[in-house]
Amino acid sequence: MGYAATTENSTTTSSESGTTTATKTTSTQESIIKPFAAGSKKNTPLEDLVRSALTRAGNFSPSRIDGEVMMMMIELANRVVEEVRKNPYWTGGDIDYFNDPTECRHIPDMIMIDGLTAHYLIQQGSDKAMVFLQMYQANLTDILHHEAHGNKGYTVTIKDGGSNKRYK
Repeated sequence: MGYAATTENSTTTSSESGTTTATKTTSTQESIIKPFAAGSKKNTPLEDLVRSALTRAGNFSPSRIDGEVMMMMIELANRVVEEVRKNPYWTGGDIDYFNDPTECRHIPDMIMIDGLTAHYLIQQGSDKAMVFLQMYQANLTDILHHEAHGNKGYTVTIKDGGSNKRYK
């Protein structure tokens, strides 16, 4: 999930000849969940998302992730990729599967973290699994809908005259 901020800077300078030069700089910055981990990339690498998911799960020390756990998390991340691909609000095109924990995909970080957490808790048979799954599915739809359509109101137009005769 990203947040966008727009800043505008204006500069006016006068020279001895009496001319005025005005410059206006507009920059838009996109914020990601873990900007320190993403660096210059648009999304956070999978290994950092896995640490966040395991921390949320609460029953694993993210500092002790071994190769087996990371390989399992790559499989779970690919499930999230499949779910994003199938979502009707996804407009980002085809997404490749994860092959390496250092890779990034153009999927919002919150979707990846929520999906990894939910799938991990289901795999572990945790009592918290259903709560996290519901949260993940709601956030998946909400975030993708917001990216596809923005925050606009809906307008409904009745085409057939409606079922109530008084509305005609």
